[in-house]
Parts: sequence; structure tokens; C-alpha cells
Amino acid sequence: MTTSKSLLLAAAAALLLGAVGCASEPGDGGELLTSTADELATTGPTYTAGTELVTTAALNLRSAGSTNASILRVMPNGSHVTVRATSGANAWVAVRFNGYDGWAHTSYLVPAPNGGGGGGSSPGGYSSARGNKLASTALRMDGHPAGGYCALETSNSVVQSGIIPNGVTWYRNNAIDISEYMAASPGYDAKVGFRSISVSPNAVPKGSIIGWRRGQCGYSSKYGHIEISVDSTSSRACSDFCGSIKKTCGSPYVFMPTTL
Repeated sequence: MTTSKSLLLAAAAALLLGAVGCASEPGDGGELLTSTADELATTGPTYTAGTELVTTAALNLRSAGSTNASILRVMPNGSHVTVRATSGANAWVAVRFNGYDGWAHTSYLVPAPNGGGGGGSSPGGYSSARGNKLASTALRMDGHPAGGYCALETSNSVVQSGIIPNGVTWYRNNAIDISEYMAASPGYDAKVGFRSISVSPNAVPKGSIIGWRRGQCGYSSKYGHIEISVDSTSSRACSDFCGSIKKTCGSPYVFMPTTL
């Protein structure tokens, strides 16, 4: 075998070896990302043992709670996992997936509805039924120009969608006040059927309220911005207008619609 052929074969072998386990941290197609999603957050919700979660993107199952730990499996988008030990506060949760025990990052995990569809979900879990209603209502603003009324139209969408329980009053205010009030008031959130979750902007469940902080992503330095996710790919959101969800300026507040 000539030297040149030997070099080519060695290079090919190296490429094949390098391809093993090279799926993204969570990603949408297994591509290698330059800034992986499980490095974006360092804190997350705490889940008790036995809780069922679902992945919202392709997600690595690792041997330990660290991006330096080896990848055991890549869990496809929509995979169901079970929490095997109370964990998650440091953004890593111990889970079991298809008989494999490992760790996954909470940025791309949300509570799984029991039986799917949202109608028969356990209280506090994601409700696709309520999320779909809110997203559909928010889409009425598609094609409208931005007018500086994001808080008003987000609130109008919530009320007009009919997802708020009878006798419960929706908190109306400016964008940042709504976000900060909901972030500080889990009791109120439970009454109106939402729950604050820690996810990256690539993993916002459909029908969730997204709150951007003052000045974040170029939004108002006084009021921030608020909008509603309107698809299942965390791509678009609507308030007084509809546009792309911004991805490169940090994680926003996210309030997921839950089963009442």
C-alpha cells in the first residue's frame, strides 16, 4: 500500500470515529452546534422521582450531569423519560430512557401529559389543548405591523382564547410587569393555568407566554417585550404582530400553559 493511500485511509477512519456520538447537545437535526443548548442555563426546575418528562428537541443522555460526560444515547425529539431521582435544580436531571440511566439537561425537557393531547393530562403538566387554543388566537395578529401594544394584545389573546377559568381575572399591565409578576407569583400562575419553566428560546412549548427583559434582544429598555409562541418548533410568536422568536440574546421568561 502506498504512503498516500495509507494517509487517505487513516483520515477516513478518523472521520468515522469522530462521527460516533457527535449529535448536537439538544439540536433539531443532530448537527454539531457551536453553542450547545445545555450550556445556556445553569439552573432549572426540580423534578421529583417518578415524574414523566418529554424532550422538546433531540437531546443527549449523558453518563453524568456535565457537558464533559460521555454521551450514552441521543434521545429523539418527543421522547418520554422518567425522573429516577429528585434532581434538576442545577439544570441537570437524572432520568431513565428506554432502559438506560443517565442525565439530561432541563432546557429541553417539559412535563409530559398523561395520555397525550392535553385533555387528560395531570394538573400542572403541559396542556397542548390550551396551548393550541392560545396560539390560534394569537395568530389573529399575523400580518399586523408592530404598534407598541405587545402587552395589550398578548393579554387580549389570553382572554379571548377562553382558556382562563371562570371567575379568575387576568393580570393586565405592561410587558415586563406581567412577566415579573408571573415569575414571582406561582399561586397566580396556577389559577390562570400557567407555570414558569426554564427552557432555552429553542424549546418554547406551543402556546407559552414569552417575556423578554428590559433591553433584551433590542426590545424596549423600559418595558421589555411579551409574546405568545404559536408553533411547535419554537420558531414564531405573536403579540401585536407576529415574528421570529429571537435566539441569540439569552433566555427569556417562559410560562407554559398547564392542565387545570
